[in-house]
Amino acid sequence: MADAAIHLDESLLDSIQDLSLTARHLVNGFLQGQHRSALRGVSQEFMAYRPYLPGDALKDVDWNVWARSDHYFIRQFRHESNFRGYLVLDASKSMDFGDGTRNKFTYGRLLAACLASLMLAQMDAPGLAVLGLEGGVKWLPPSTRADHLDQLFHQLGTTRADGRTAGLGDISSMAEDLRRRSLAVWITDGFFDPEEGRDLLTQLRLREMDVLVFHLMHREEMEPQYDGEVLLTDSETGEEMIVDGAQLRRDYAPRLAAFLQEIEGLCTGLEAHYCRIITDEPLDEALHRYLALREQL
Repeated sequence: MADAAIHLDESLLDSIQDLSLTARHLVNGFLQGQHRSALRGVSQEFMAYRPYLPGDALKDVDWNVWARSDHYFIRQFRHESNFRGYLVLDASKSMDFGDGTRNKFTYGRLLAACLASLMLAQMDAPGLAVLGLEGGVKWLPPSTRADHLDQLFHQLGTTRADGRTAGLGDISSMAEDLRRRSLAVWITDGFFDPEEGRDLLTQLRLREMDVLVFHLMHREEMEPQYDGEVLLTDSETGEEMIVDGAQLRRDYAPRLAAFLQEIEGLCTGLEAHYCRIITDEPLDEALHRYLALREQL
């Protein structure tokens, strides 16, 4: 059976203040459609036995115990993983583009929340870094503590894409917590200084971390529909400019192609995995790409 597409609709947007419920709802729906275990590759430590209950998988029955006692018992395990997942979210003003669920920051924030839930379901330790803010990087180190996910959701839920800084910010505060055998997931729209982007990716790759970049774009940015005179406003500086819509469309296509090629080339040149996501598309592709990469590590 094909996986059900995970779309973001208005009812989910209404519950954006409770990212915990929203993310778990989306991730549970996603995992129900998977044909392979999302916990593949996670080591397990025997914890205890419990009596067999109707509905338990027969593969989990300890047949050696049954042979000795004539009773069915299930072996329970404690999953262990020292793998860390670093979620890096761009909160610069350019991310605040689009309405409703197609807003780039709304989409990116929900994607980060879903990935954090997915990581914890795999017993991995999720962490969060929010870049592009005037006050500097907001940093929550990875952890598997019971209350950690609530803190991460709170930070996501209270952060707005209002950073007016032209830079991504200094990640030196994260440096001591960055570990090998880990994966950094950078969620961004790519509107950053190329050298700063190169520096960030280089710092992550020098620590032998695998990096997955989700490049978020709005449909209107990919296929602009401009006619007549158009008033353009720079989302980060507020600068306004009136341009001819028809001429803008003619000039836009080659510039867009060059921009997309530059961002993808930056990632692949530093051996970072690149995935472009349009915000009117379901979350499935992003979650599939994360799981596929996670299973390789």
